[in-house]
Amino acid sequence: MTEHAPLVELFGVSYRYGADLALDRVDLCVHAGDRWVLLGPNGGGKSTLARLILGLAAPSSGRLSRRRAIRAGYVPQVATFDRHFPVRVAEMVLEGRLSDRRWMRPFGTDDREATDDAIERLELASLRRAYLSELSGGELKRALVARALVARPELLVLDEPTAALDESSRRTLWSLVAALPAETSVILATHDLAPGTFAPTRAALVDRRLSAIALDSLHDHPLLCGHAHG
Repeated sequence: MTEHAPLVELFGVSYRYGADLALDRVDLCVHAGDRWVLLGPNGGGKSTLARLILGLAAPSSGRLSRRRAIRAGYVPQVATFDRHFPVRVAEMVLEGRLSDRRWMRPFGTDDREATDDAIERLELASLRRAYLSELSGGELKRALVARALVARPELLVLDEPTAALDESSRRTLWSLVAALPAETSVILATHDLAPGTFAPTRAALVDRRLSAIALDSLHDHPLLCGHAHG
């Protein structure tokens, strides 16, 4: 692959959970700088597609290619780890730097400075020593966003990132996404997107199959609601 090759390509990809067909012959290409919005009903396959893009799942059929050594950040819709495991907020955010290390070296000053910056930006300074089990849903979501951003990702996948966030935290999230380098690719799966909060370059409906949505009609789509950001 050349440096201009897509980060991720899916050709006729299907995915099954046992006998249940979650995705059916999906084609998708993600280039550097693409900003995708994925809409779809609950159970339509958005989260499954996100996991495939990240390499966290393998297709049941079809072909998926990913550029090697992509730095990726991921905010899952639902945290799948044990919240009662004794990990503090600052430790979890710091772990986001693992994707930026080619060798298993100790965390350095640059890692800790990046972590401190992400914690400050997400207004988590007062919670940096709190255990994950002590966080509210919105606080945990902000910590997950911080962990994703601290990797300085080339590919950022956000699965319902505004769920459980208050209005102030939504504003912070969108300002951070807007400040990402232009070459950062973003995949946003959501039902909640107000005009002016995220500037997509591509949009699609995911309901087992994938179909394009025109950007000029995106905010009129019946599956999309948007909080007022006045």
